Amino acid sequence: MTEEAGIDISTLDSLTTTLLKRHSWVAKFSGRWYYNTPSQLLPKHPKRDSMLLEDFYNFLSIVFAVDEINRNPNLLPNVTLGYNVYDSYVDLFRTIQGAVRIYSGNTKQFPNYNCDKYGVLAAVVDGMASSFSIQYSNIFGMYKHPQISFISQDPLQGDKVQFPNFYRAVPSEKTLYAAIIALLNHFGWTWIGIICPDDDSSINAIKEIKKMFEGNGGCIEFIKVVPSINDYSSERIMDITNTINNATAKAILVYGSKNYVYYLEQGVHITNIPGKVWIHTAESSFRMLNIVNGTNVNGSLYLNMHKKEISYYIKFIHEVNPSRFPSGKTFTTWWDELCENRCPFNPRKRNCTGVESGRLHRFLKKVNFTNTMGQQIYFNNDEISCRYDIYNVVYLPNRTILSENVGSFYSDAPPGKQMAVNEKAIIWENSFSQTPRSVCSGKCPPGKRKSVWEGKPACCYDCLPCPEGEFSNETDVDVCTKCPENQWPNKQKTSCSLMDITFLSHSDPIGITLTVIAIVCFFTSAWVLGIFMKYQNTPIVKANNRDLSYLVLISLMCSFLCCLIFIGRPEQLTCFLQQAIFGITFTISVSSLLGKTFIVVVAFNATKPGNNLRKWVGAKIPKYIVITCSAIQVCICLLWLVISPPYSYYNKDSEPGIIIVKCNEGSVTAFYTILGYLCLLASVCFVAAFLARKLPDTFNDAKLITFSMLVFFSVWIFFILTSHSAKGTSTVAVEVFAILASSSGLLACMFVPKCYIILIKPEQNMKKNMVRGSAVK
Repeated sequence: MTEEAGIDISTLDSLTTTLLKRHSWVAKFSGRWYYNTPSQLLPKHPKRDSMLLEDFYNFLSIVFAVDEINRNPNLLPNVTLGYNVYDSYVDLFRTIQGAVRIYSGNTKQFPNYNCDKYGVLAAVVDGMASSFSIQYSNIFGMYKHPQISFISQDPLQGDKVQFPNFYRAVPSEKTLYAAIIALLNHFGWTWIGIICPDDDSSINAIKEIKKMFEGNGGCIEFIKVVPSINDYSSERIMDITNTINNATAKAILVYGSKNYVYYLEQGVHITNIPGKVWIHTAESSFRMLNIVNGTNVNGSLYLNMHKKEISYYIKFIHEVNPSRFPSGKTFTTWWDELCENRCPFNPRKRNCTGVESGRLHRFLKKVNFTNTMGQQIYFNNDEISCRYDIYNVVYLPNRTILSENVGSFYSDAPPGKQMAVNEKAIIWENSFSQTPRSVCSGKCPPGKRKSVWEGKPACCYDCLPCPEGEFSNETDVDVCTKCPENQWPNKQKTSCSLMDITFLSHSDPIGITLTVIAIVCFFTSAWVLGIFMKYQNTPIVKANNRDLSYLVLISLMCSFLCCLIFIGRPEQLTCFLQQAIFGITFTISVSSLLGKTFIVVVAFNATKPGNNLRKWVGAKIPKYIVITCSAIQVCICLLWLVISPPYSYYNKDSEPGIIIVKCNEGSVTAFYTILGYLCLLASVCFVAAFLARKLPDTFNDAKLITFSMLVFFSVWIFFILTSHSAKGTSTVAVEVFAILASSSGLLACMFVPKCYIILIKPEQNMKKNMVRGSAVK
C-alpha cells in the first residue's frame, strides 16, 4: 500500500506469513494500478511501487472472503483457510515471478524446492485479465492445482482439454459479447469503431465481436490495435488519434482492462475527442483518469457484471484490524478426506503422495451452493447466467465523475427482452442534442432498397427505389419483393394491388371510333353492292366482269366486319379467327382485282389481228385466278392455325401497372407470311394495272386498280413502321386502322367513280356514249 493509505506493504507480507504457518492456504493473484507508462507520454511519472487505495480494498475483500468461509460451517466444515496474496504489477515477468514464489517460497525462487512451510496449497485464485490468467494456467497446470478465476472470461479457457485445472466463477466472455451487441442494436448503432490492446485474448475477442456484429447487420469502420505501453511511439499514437478524429462513426468500443484504458487515455487522450460515445468494457476505467475536458466523457457507457452490496463487508472494512484476522486453528476432517487418511493433521509433518493437488478437482466440479446474497454458485464455465449493468459516465461540476446505472442486460432472458435501457437517464456529450446516431447511411424507408457503395462495407449504401413490379414494406431491405401474379406496386412501391386490365374495348374512345367507322364502311359497301345489283345490266356494271365486282364488294364487307373481332376483350376464339379472316377476305379482294386487270390486258390485246390471246378471253379465267390465289392464302392460314395458332395472353410488360389483354400471333413468321403474300398479289396487280393504264376509257378499271394498290401499299407500309413502336392497345388500333384504311381505299378508288356515273351522270352509263368516248380517244 501507499504511505498515504497508512499501511505498509511489508506489514501485509508479514501478516500473511503468520496466518499461513498452520493452515491450508490459497494463493491469490490480484491486479493493481502499476504505473509503467514512459515518461514522455505522461505528465508525471509515478513511483514504481505506488498503490491505490482501491487495491487495499481488493486485498481486504480476500481477507473478508476467507474469513466468511471459515466462519460458515456449511461450506468447509472443520477446515480453516489461509491466504497468500501476490501483486502482478500488471507485468508479465513479475506475475510469473509471483507464481514461482508459490512453489519455492518467498526467500529464494528455485522451482520444485520450497523452503517455507506454510501449509498445504489448496488452490490458486487469480483476479487478472485473460492474457495473464492464461499464462498462470501454463504454470499451475504442471502441478495440477485448481486455478479459480473471478476476472478472466476468455472462452478459450473453457476448453477442458487445454485447461483441465481452470475454473471460472464468472460467465464466459461470450455473454459480454452478446451484451455489447444488444446495446449497439438497442441504439441502432450499426457503424462503429473499435480500439483494443495488442494481446491475443483481446484480438480474439474482437474477431468474435466483429463476426457477431456483422451478422446482426452492423459494420466496423476501423479497428485499431493499441500497442503495449512499452511499444508506444508518437507515430502510432498520432495515427490512432487521427483515425478517431476523422471517423464518421459516433460510437467507439474500447475493449480492454481498466489498466489498458488508463494507458490509452494517457497516450491518446481519448476523452478529449468530442462528438463520440465511448463504450467501455472495463469497470471503473474513468475514475483515475486525468481528464482535461470532462464534459467529453458525458454519454460514455461501460458494462459491468451486476453486483450486490454486502452490508457487513462495509462494517468489516471499517473495523479491520490485523489482530482480528483468523489464526490459531487447525484443519481436521477435510484434509483427511482430501488425502484419503494418508496425511497427518500437522501439515508441517505431512508425508503426502504428491498427487494431493489434483484431489480437489472432484470437489470443485460438484460445487453448487447459495451464498449469503442468495446467488447460486457453481463451476460450469460457459453456462453461468449473468446480468450486466450499463453505466453512464457523468462529469460533475466539481470535477468528479459519477457512474449512473441506466440499464441492464439479462443473459437468461428470452431473445428481444434481454436488454433494458432507460434512455431518459443518460446524459450525452454536449455535441449531441438527442440520442446519437452512429450509422454510415440512414435507414432506407419502405419502397426503397439498399445499394451498397462500391468498395465500402454493407452499412454504407444509397437508397434506390424498388425496380418496376417490385415493392418493399420494411425498412433497410437489400432486395425488393416481386409483386404476386396480376398485381402491381403503388406509386410509393410500399404495397401491391391488383393491376388494371385493359384492352381495346367498345367503350374506349378509340374503340368507339373504329367500330363506327367499320359499321359505316360495311353499310357503305352493302349500299354500293345494292346499287351494282340494281344497275347490273348497265354498261358500267357489266364492264370488266360484274361478278368479280360483286365478289370484291362482298370481301370488302367481310373485311370491315372482321375489324369488329379485333375490338373487345380478346378471347381464344376471336384470337384464332382475327388474322385468318382478314388475310383470306383481303386476298379475295386483291385476287379479284388481279382477275379484273387480267381481263383488261387480255381483252385489249386479243383485239389485235393474229393474237393468240382470244382463247383466254372468258369468264372462267378470272375465277380460276381468284380461286387459285385465295386457295394459297387459305393453305397458309390453315398451316399457321395448326402449327402455331394465335392465342389470348396477358401482357404485363408494355405499360407498368397495367395488364393488357391482347392476342399473340403465335408465329410472327406466319403473320408476316400472310402480309407478304398479300403484298405479292398487290404488286403483281399493281404492275399489270400500271401497264394497262393507257387503254381506252371503256376499260378504265386499270387506272382505278392502280390507285387502289397505291393506297394499299401506303397503308401497310405505315402499319409495319408504326406497329413496332406502338404499345399496349395502340398496336391493335393501328392494325384495325390499317384494315379499314386499305379496305376503304379499295372501296373508294374502285367504286365511287362508278357510283357517281350511275347516280349522278346516268347519261354516261349508256353504250353509245361509251363507244363515242372510245372513238374520240
